[in-house]
Amino acid sequence: MNNKEVKTNINWFPGHMRKALNKISDSLKMVDFVIELLDARIPLSSQNEYVEKLISNKPRLYILTKKDLSDELETTKRIDKLTNNGAKAIAVSLKDTQDFNKILKLMDEFSSFKKEKALKKGIKNVTTRGLVIGIPNVGKSTLINYLAKKQLTKVSNKPGVTRNIHWVKVNNIELMDTPGILEPQYDNQEKAIKLALIGSIRQEILPKEELINVCLNYLKKYYLNALNTRYKLDGISENTLILEKIAENRGFLLKNNTLDISKAIDIVLNEFKNGIITKFTLDRL
Repeated sequence: MNNKEVKTNINWFPGHMRKALNKISDSLKMVDFVIELLDARIPLSSQNEYVEKLISNKPRLYILTKKDLSDELETTKRIDKLTNNGAKAIAVSLKDTQDFNKILKLMDEFSSFKKEKALKKGIKNVTTRGLVIGIPNVGKSTLINYLAKKQLTKVSNKPGVTRNIHWVKVNNIELMDTPGILEPQYDNQEKAIKLALIGSIRQEILPKEELINVCLNYLKKYYLNALNTRYKLDGISENTLILEKIAENRGFLLKNNTLDISKAIDIVLNEFKNGIITKFTLDRL
């Protein structure tokens, strides 16, 4: 993606996100490790730089969600890169219950570290606490809800922590759930566009023409065959002509029988986001 293509300034930080950021900062001393959910399609762009600074000294379990929508080769390379300095990483589909079992196993490994240290001090019963973080629409609620259904045990609020922080007990581990948090401002506009393309920032706040150009240019560069096959483009390469061809093929017409390009844009953006055109990874190694 070319930075020259991206011109829109994104400054979108709802009040509940600011409150959540403060809660995370206040609660860090209580947690032993962090479960950070990243979208496998944008594993770098779905990291929140503000949160990263807060949690930099905590052991980390990276969970790359939506692996079923991502480029498998790129996801494998990213997992290898993230697994270092004691951090662990796994790619999952939160539609696959077997993947939840893999997550539980990795969580137990983090718990065992604390148990071993406690046993050396003669302490037998210890509870490990993990902080679960991630941007909106990364699958965090799905993960928490699944684990909560398994145990159905809420842990009461901790002293000194804002009342609406939600704790869930999973085996001998207490997980603190937090709302999805975006960065207060995206100076890297390419990153903001990527977030919009996968649905973590509402696409309506960005010019559709800008989004579709980035989307089509990316598909032409990395997944040209999938683009041509999906929309029967017959070798058309110019973006305006591509959209006209899609509108024509799909019968998208306005009342005056002119092509409805806006509807063609909407369908491409929606099908791209949902992995209908192809599995893809925007953050490539």
